[in-house]
Amino acid sequence: MNAILHTSTPSRKTLVIATMVLMVIMALMATAHAGVTGTEFQVTYDLIVGWAKGYLGKIFAVAAFLIGAGFSAARQNPMPAIFGLVLALIIGFGPSLIESILTATI
Repeated sequence: MNAILHTSTPSRKTLVIATMVLMVIMALMATAHAGVTGTEFQVTYDLIVGWAKGYLGKIFAVAAFLIGAGFSAARQNPMPAIFGLVLALIIGFGPSLIESILTATI
């Protein structure tokens, strides 16, 4: 009966540990620079966007459509061809769309 009436309060050690963890988290949050534009990734970004907008992206788009059309002919079902077409459109227009969304300003 006594255990039911006894309210458990956190020990002093638990409070000290929780305070230390919160202080470390706050210190790490102060040093976060996730939204800051840096030039260290610019070369990699330009490379990947160049691939996606260039001939590699066109190859993937055409291949997605052709593979979808092939599966569509094999199964006699139009859904794989439609999926291949949608995937080709996403590959073709995706990089420009993402770039316009992420660089939009109010």
